[in-house]
Amino acid sequence: MKEYYLKKAEENLPKINITKICPDLDPVILNSGDTFVIDLGTHYVGYFSFKMWYAERYIDAPGRMVVRFCEVKEEIDDDYSDYKGFLSPSWLQEEIINIDFPGEYKMPRRYAARYIKISVINATKALSLSNFAFEAVSSADMNTLKPAEIIDPEFAKIDKVAVNTLKNCMQRVFEDGPKRDRRLWIGDLRLEALANYYTFNNSDIVKRCLYLFAASDRNEKGMIVSHLYEKPIFVSGDWYLSDYSLLYACSLCDYYNHTGDEETFRDLYSVAKSAIDSAENNKDKNGLVDGDAFIDWCPDLRKRTAYEGVYLYTLDLWCETLEKLGYEEVSAYRNILSNDRKNAVNLLFDKEKNAFINDIDDRQYSVHSAVWMVLGGVVTDEKAKEILLSALNSEDSVKPKTPYMHHYTVDALIKLGLIDEAEQYIRNIWGGMVDIGADTFFEIYVPGVPDFSPYGDRKINSMCHAWSCTPAYFIRKYGLGK
Repeated sequence: MKEYYLKKAEENLPKINITKICPDLDPVILNSGDTFVIDLGTHYVGYFSFKMWYAERYIDAPGRMVVRFCEVKEEIDDDYSDYKGFLSPSWLQEEIINIDFPGEYKMPRRYAARYIKISVINATKALSLSNFAFEAVSSADMNTLKPAEIIDPEFAKIDKVAVNTLKNCMQRVFEDGPKRDRRLWIGDLRLEALANYYTFNNSDIVKRCLYLFAASDRNEKGMIVSHLYEKPIFVSGDWYLSDYSLLYACSLCDYYNHTGDEETFRDLYSVAKSAIDSAENNKDKNGLVDGDAFIDWCPDLRKRTAYEGVYLYTLDLWCETLEKLGYEEVSAYRNILSNDRKNAVNLLFDKEKNAFINDIDDRQYSVHSAVWMVLGGVVTDEKAKEILLSALNSEDSVKPKTPYMHHYTVDALIKLGLIDEAEQYIRNIWGGMVDIGADTFFEIYVPGVPDFSPYGDRKINSMCHAWSCTPAYFIRKYGLGK
């Protein structure tokens, strides 16, 4: 089946669109020690080229330069020599290049940048640099972009940045970040696909990603691997996150519900079923699903309650989709869903505190638990509103750190009909990034803590990240910003 899945994936390989950006700049004369910064005007992903010529006298030795590609202005003056993160510093977008002869030069690697900083390390003669060009690449076609009916000017700005974020992450697959990782993750796939349905509506790339994961390795429990590589060859990843495995089933259900492509759903049904059954078969003595979940980049977060909510949320969407398609086993899944929701209330909810605080999560109080219990249908109506809003407003609760978890928080608010609160949440998080100059939305955003990084150093953070693009989805689907 692996070869069949890979064949289907390649049949849906998207076309890469190229847009050439040529900054209107006069030739720049640079000597040793000189620095020059190019502003592309907004964030792009692609390839940089330029012309180097001699200024007055022919160069008698190679010119040596550092070319740095910066997603945000802060990176222009960052000192990379003191990088302390635990991810490889090779992700930092900086190259030392030697130019032997005058001529046209196209740098071979792909970069994500708004700003390009050129510093001359050594030049025995003055260098003339000109003909700067950046070939931006994306599988998103701006001609197909569905416009948003927005009145609120702040939401119009948020939408523009969200669309640019999605566009720059849409390559041969839905990349998680075009600067760093550049691979396909299930968590990012799910959110990118939702935003894509309401913007560019390229269902082929979603289909391709689903088939690539179908071709990837499953572990001994039947879980789907959380990420994969597909260029220059397909290679399955080796990290199994229990919540991401479940979200593959959500992504397949979303795809069917949007496209009506029954053939693809039935083709991939057994893969998604494996993810759900794996969670069902890996329960602890209390009947709660157990596993290594992601949930959020949040230090010391206790995740069991939130993961239970992811499971129930997935099971609910799975049942709805199976009912539409007439699968007989839906009744068995419905019974599991009903029983497990009751079990979650009994084991995870503290009636006295009116919150999802429990011994299983070491009595930790978090927004994450409240959000996923709402999305999982464990609590509903006015009771759910009170629980969620209390968690959001409490000074004692652990708050989300990533736009990934912020997405599901907004989703829970909208599910409960709290539209004003959802709009304000989007203003606080995504609007906050716009206020500090974001051209694309960041991997991590904690208001008031600009240097927060789960990797030990802000410089390695991705400033254009797939899971941050979903305001474009919320705005179009629910008419926010009107």
